[in-house]
Amino acid sequence: MNRYAGPDNDTIQGGGRFVEENESGGEMYNFKPHRNTMYGYVQPVRGNTINITRLGAATDDDTISDVTVVWTARHPVNGGTYVVGWYTSATVHREYQELDFTRSSTWNWNGREVGYHATASQKTVRLLTPDARTLLVPRGKGGMGQSNVWYADDNPQFVKQVLNYIQHYNSTGLPPTPTKRTKAARQLDVLKRVVVEQKAVEMVRDHYTSLGYTVDSVEKDNVGWDLEAVSGKSLLKLEVKGLSGPDVVVELTRNEYKNLKADPGRYRLCVVTKALTAPQLHVFTYLQETDQWVDADGFELAFEEIVSARVHIK
Repeated sequence: MNRYAGPDNDTIQGGGRFVEENESGGEMYNFKPHRNTMYGYVQPVRGNTINITRLGAATDDDTISDVTVVWTARHPVNGGTYVVGWYTSATVHREYQELDFTRSSTWNWNGREVGYHATASQKTVRLLTPDARTLLVPRGKGGMGQSNVWYADDNPQFVKQVLNYIQHYNSTGLPPTPTKRTKAARQLDVLKRVVVEQKAVEMVRDHYTSLGYTVDSVEKDNVGWDLEAVSGKSLLKLEVKGLSGPDVVVELTRNEYKNLKADPGRYRLCVVTKALTAPQLHVFTYLQETDQWVDADGFELAFEEIVSARVHIK
């Protein structure tokens, strides 16, 4: 999910047959606070029990506190399992807990009570935006297996990497600078030799570089987008539009519009408004379940098909 705050405009993906048949899953509310507390759910392999003894609890303890819980999910386009967020200073319960949220309509989905295994203060959690989910989780030997719960005590090196990542992100709002890049960045060309567009390209490049991507210009290749951002298996096609004013109204060429429709899962429409005064970046992502293009603030694009396309916020 994008927000893990309920089903409104954010349909759950993956998770097996139950999710496919019911369009629901216990994880749907993992980052929706209730009275300043987050309630996190995961489905263990056997029943609803988490082996908190492996986390340091005594055999007769029901809970253990001060745990770092890292939430992961399979990438819907590229595959692979990535870190999507975390709870720090969390309390983990051995047994599945039920809490009746029916008095709060935003938590009561189709009359279903929300259960949980971990709780944390809203102040100690972080959900990464979809494009910031670049930390790949190892699978198989020495990594996460078939179970949805991994204690990671058999991979201390990765645990250290994750803890360093969390510490850096919590203090700076950005991931650590990668020590190894997938390929060398090339000199970016000034798009259409216009200062506004140059500023827009620089802002988009800096944004994705700060998230751990290697960013290259493909503008000269006429592929239908301007930049490519690569992080591990993740490839994003970034079309950049720069505007001097505050309104998101841009035009796509026929080639750009064709490629946007051909591969919407990897395509990002990046619009920088007020590029020369107070630049603001809007990154629009396609939601397959609702057939919408939205940004992080929830603004939705409307497409007016002409010879190419004119795009504006509804």
